[in-house]
Amino acid sequence: MATAFSSLRGRLFALLFLALVLLALPLAFLSAREAERAASEDLRRALYTRLYLLEEEGPKEEEALLLELFRLAQVYGGGTGFVKGKEGVVFTEVPSPELPPGLLEGLAQGRAYQGVWRGVLYVALPRDGGGFGLAVPLEGVAGLGRRLLLLYATWGGGVLLATFLLSALGLSWALRPLRRLAQLLQGRRPEDLSPLPDPGLVELGPLVEALNRRLAQVEGLLKELSEKEEAARRFAHHASHELRNPLAALKGYLQVLLRKPEPRALMGALREAERMEALLSGLLRLSRLEATPPRLTPLDLRAFLKGWGLEVEGEAQALVDPELLALAVENVLDNARRHGNLPLKARIQQEEEGVWLWLVDSGPGFPPELLPKALEPFVHGGRGTGLGLALVAAVARAHGGKAAVANRGGAAVGLFLPLASLKVSPDAPFSQGD
Repeated sequence: MATAFSSLRGRLFALLFLALVLLALPLAFLSAREAERAASEDLRRALYTRLYLLEEEGPKEEEALLLELFRLAQVYGGGTGFVKGKEGVVFTEVPSPELPPGLLEGLAQGRAYQGVWRGVLYVALPRDGGGFGLAVPLEGVAGLGRRLLLLYATWGGGVLLATFLLSALGLSWALRPLRRLAQLLQGRRPEDLSPLPDPGLVELGPLVEALNRRLAQVEGLLKELSEKEEAARRFAHHASHELRNPLAALKGYLQVLLRKPEPRALMGALREAERMEALLSGLLRLSRLEATPPRLTPLDLRAFLKGWGLEVEGEAQALVDPELLALAVENVLDNARRHGNLPLKARIQQEEEGVWLWLVDSGPGFPPELLPKALEPFVHGGRGTGLGLALVAAVARAHGGKAAVANRGGAAVGLFLPLASLKVSPDAPFSQGD
């Protein structure tokens, strides 16, 4: 089920709100605490200063001093003044507060006293064996923190909300390229695989580049699929055409044999049956090559080709399926017997990514009009099934390589065998240039 946190915007807004709260709350408490501490310190300094001036310039009589202390206490928001004389401690207020421990002892020893006890600030100065001072409640100072927190909760809350809304608008503006990209993808036709434009946001660049690469791959796969379908249609058309001819001839010979026994008709029927068998065998081999992965093993190409009685130039090792390579060499030899001349020579050329194996006969070479499509199925020079060189191309593709034909002092058929596993598409072009 979708929630607010299922979207990037919801998560960003939640993180923004959490960040603002985590920033505002400690700031409010620290501000209130620091305000209380500063106010208490200022009050202590002010009381000490006024008491010092009172000691220097104030009256010496106890009653007059009590009166001045009373007035001073009212100036600082209430409190109690006290004077310690020979007869004890006299207060300006009744009931009198309890003095903190150590205050009177400190005055008797001639030390000033400053401290907070039970929520009351006590400041006292020694005088003539006794002393005098003020006791001012800190309720106002303690309430300062509460007032500041209340102010933060009201006005500060409004400022926090306004900051959140402005930041949310900023985030919405920052996420606009994402919305544009989503709208662009939603509004596209399924067949439109053109690259997406620059999103205008650095962080979205890698995503758009990855999408463009994927779109290019999909476009390539669709193009490959289309070419494959077209090749399958051409293959089916040529296969039906090639099978129809021997079937028609076989039917004619059988009709002759129905009327009378004719040795030539019987030989013709056998020849056409063998032709059909060769076609079907070639088609079966092609389908197996496309469907069955090769069994790769390290192979010394020079020694392998010498085993076929070929003159070999160059040497190399490659990962190949010996049975499939033997099928390719056999078909090139058969093609040389039918359309060229023997002997067949082999040339091995190493490259950075693989090995080219060229098999060159001693004939006149390929006709110019046949050269561009010599590796396609059912293409022949008037004899044979037209599947021999197509099988050679299929063997190359099964190894992840490619095949090529050329005229190099004779008909030359080349197989490129990759050194690594460079498996290409099963329906790579039948013929590629050398």
